[in-house]
Amino acid sequence: MRNKWLIITLFSFLLLLSCETNPLVPKVTPETKLQGAFIVNEGNFMQGNGSLSFYSFDDHSVQNHIFKSVNQRDLGDVVNSMTIVDTVGFIVVNNSNKIEVISTNTWKSLHTIDLPAGSSPRHAAYREGKIYVTNLFSNSVNVIDAETFQTETSITVGANPEEIFIAGSNAFVANSGFGNGHTVSVIDLATNQVTKTLNVGDNPSAFIQDADGDLHVLCVGRWPAWGDTTDQGTNGGIFMIDPSALVVNDSLSVQGHPSELTFDGAETGYFLNGGVLNSYSTKTNQLLSNGVVSGWFYSVEADPVSQQIFCLDAKDYAQEGSLRIFSFAGDSLETHTVGIIPGGVTFSYTE
Repeated sequence: MRNKWLIITLFSFLLLLSCETNPLVPKVTPETKLQGAFIVNEGNFMQGNGSLSFYSFDDHSVQNHIFKSVNQRDLGDVVNSMTIVDTVGFIVVNNSNKIEVISTNTWKSLHTIDLPAGSSPRHAAYREGKIYVTNLFSNSVNVIDAETFQTETSITVGANPEEIFIAGSNAFVANSGFGNGHTVSVIDLATNQVTKTLNVGDNPSAFIQDADGDLHVLCVGRWPAWGDTTDQGTNGGIFMIDPSALVVNDSLSVQGHPSELTFDGAETGYFLNGGVLNSYSTKTNQLLSNGVVSGWFYSVEADPVSQQIFCLDAKDYAQEGSLRIFSFAGDSLETHTVGIIPGGVTFSYTE
């Protein structure tokens, strides 16, 4: 920040941040409107060619490499995820060990938060002026002040944490263990202490929160040990957590190794497994369909406002990938070219 205008702009955005409680669960009302969707493209490991794309709901177009075009520099090495709080986006760049903070309106960089070398940040959540970031290699969650961008503390969690989700007064962290983990750490946000560890399935990686408030954690399952023909690994599943009682209260077994987890905002969850998009009821926790959409997609995200599913195809992991948009019924609507290894979608809403 080298001039007065940028300082004033950043301060204005931070005032907006203090009003938000849990941006991971959009407050969908009849007045809620979609600005667009940001697609984080991982890029190739060690090549620094990760990028950001933007899909506009106004004209159904995609603009690629928007961070570089506005800021005249590359976004970084392995762009892993993005969290939006009001008009500020926090882009977690995994192998660059940083978080890029941008305006979601102008795409201009507001700040770069540098994290310790080798921490390998993965996902971020926001609550009351604090950013909580999981670190894959340091087995920790950093707590960062959203105004000063300084790390206040680091919380030790389980092995190789992936997604983090805030519900009530707690943060829930999926400890993947690179396939060998089977726990969710519960962090009391008032004390920044792990107060409970919940046992779930092998390799927990992603969360949603259903309409009744329960958390659903997707567990990929353990892959067979390399070179061991007698090891069959374990199947995946979805485990339901009561975030108030802090107990696992149900589960849905899934044959194979499911990945990704998203929610339509009503009563249907979606996950990828074996080249198809599956759906299940978040009311009964039973499988509804094992073939809503076919395709070997790398990531998927449902939007409750447009009632569309954004599916990302990484193709051969070397060329540019594609965004395919489907209705909730599985009808193909649009296809667009995005960046290399598109790995996630974050929707931007306004009132």
